[in-house]
Amino acid sequence: MTNNKNNDDEKDATDIPSYLSRWPGLYVRDGNQIVAAPEEDISVARNYPIWRDKGQITDGKRLTILTKKTAYQVNEEVRIIHVVEVTEPGHTVYVMGPKPIYGEYMDGQLVTERLPAMEDPLAPSTYHGAVLPSPAVDYNYDITSYSFSKPGTHSFQWRLGPLESNVLTLEVAEAQSPENMP
Repeated sequence: MTNNKNNDDEKDATDIPSYLSRWPGLYVRDGNQIVAAPEEDISVARNYPIWRDKGQITDGKRLTILTKKTAYQVNEEVRIIHVVEVTEPGHTVYVMGPKPIYGEYMDGQLVTERLPAMEDPLAPSTYHGAVLPSPAVDYNYDITSYSFSKPGTHSFQWRLGPLESNVLTLEVAEAQSPENMP
């Protein structure tokens, strides 16, 4: 798995805040059911505590997006995991989901719905689930999925009001034919 970290920069367990060691699970929609996410997505999300390229903290909150890798082939599925971390005490974190993704941008263009007017991006008005006091982390947002029919470079960012995630830059290359593979 490629997750843009170098061996020199890996954090050891003592550098990770204790609230990040809590694994609440990751869920997806399957029709009208909410089910555990595929193991591959769970594996990506579980790397969040050591993920180097997290979003900036703004008012004690941060958005981060993660993918399994940064290099894909034409027509290969790209799945983006969304994480909200609240680093300061005194906030409520809405940890059940999956919750819809608003404000995702690809190559500078909005590709999901805008955040509804007057909606708090981290406290959905229609939410009726478990909450945690901060500091805490929330993995339960919809996983977005993309594929590309042509090679190229694409950047993604999640923006909710003043909060902006890290920027993921993905390279998409032509699929290798079997005779060109090592």
